[in-house]
Amino acid sequence: MLGMVGRGAGFWLAMASVAVTSMALLHPPRVEDADGIRTTTAERLETETWWPTMATAPLNAYAGTKTCEGCHAQEVATSPPSSMQRAAEVLSGPDFLKGRQAATYKNAPYTYTLSATATGIEYGVTDGGHTVERKLDWVIGAGELGRTFVYENEGKWFQSEASFYTASGGLMDETTGLSQKMGTTLSTALGQELSAADARSCFGCHTVHPTTANGFNPSHAEAGLGCEACHGPAKAHVSLAGMKAGGSVAHATGGVFNPAKLSPADSIDFCGACHRASADVAGMQTSTAMVRFQPYRLEESKCWRATQDAKLTCVACHDPHAPVVREVSTYDKHCLACHSAGAASEHAGKVCPRSPNQCVTCHMPKVNIASMHGDFTDHFIRVVKAGEGFPR
Repeated sequence: MLGMVGRGAGFWLAMASVAVTSMALLHPPRVEDADGIRTTTAERLETETWWPTMATAPLNAYAGTKTCEGCHAQEVATSPPSSMQRAAEVLSGPDFLKGRQAATYKNAPYTYTLSATATGIEYGVTDGGHTVERKLDWVIGAGELGRTFVYENEGKWFQSEASFYTASGGLMDETTGLSQKMGTTLSTALGQELSAADARSCFGCHTVHPTTANGFNPSHAEAGLGCEACHGPAKAHVSLAGMKAGGSVAHATGGVFNPAKLSPADSIDFCGACHRASADVAGMQTSTAMVRFQPYRLEESKCWRATQDAKLTCVACHDPHAPVVREVSTYDKHCLACHSAGAASEHAGKVCPRSPNQCVTCHMPKVNIASMHGDFTDHFIRVVKAGEGFPR
């Protein structure tokens, strides 16, 4: 599914139990086999007190992002909203199509259309003689690259055959990652049915608490990745803060998970729960599409393998509470913390002989994925050799 960089069918897949009265911040030892293969996300979900996409806490254990904003306004009310906050949207009105080009995609013998109605967005397919339409329920993806649509029909969830791609001016094209076998009826040509596991995984990486101890029900999900997607159910934390003098969150450090306390390796795997870490891609056939799995690519880097330094984790360069910074020079300070003369680091590295500026343009090259109409930054940090193929 376009916009989905998590676990499962196509390019994605994959919430579990948590003690809501008091959440321990200790973690079991890392599990590695003789070949050094790290713990998979599936195993993490069985062993950790909290991990992204866990699903067995009850719905009433969650407080909601709006509640968190009362004490954490700086982290919540970012402007513009971060891509994580925009990871999914409920299509409840026609405004989604405003300002877009004609929403039509042709893939003979079918033509796909999006149209605004008084109650929402209708997604349809026609073979020239007959038409099938469905009211769209959700749009998945922040729109940095594109967005895919998800709809429910007769109790089953489907992803649209066509997606919006930002680089092409917002025009529709075939959804990346779908089965290459075109549907033989209008209903099957309209979209591909998601298995129950895939539907849970789709919503698990793009919304908060679509699956809980109460079961899978996206109608009660919080759109986008709010606070509790990473910090776990926060109702106990909110209650604890309320009991403190003045209700100050500064005195309420219990009842919620703090990813900042993770080891560097665990921190990368934490992000990899949706973005995929090394253990999650083990055995997959290498292709340029794997450049989308940033934690896995980062773990392939010589810098990481040699040091597992906290300065090389995902959150060392990217603030999960803020929009992604696109100006490449802003990342130089992270590289130069080790790769500069007299770097105050126990893992000081070689100094680049070419330039101390815009390091990522050379050492984290862009990779184009034609089917996705866009370029991805390869987080495999390395000296790129001329003419080399896409490295595993």
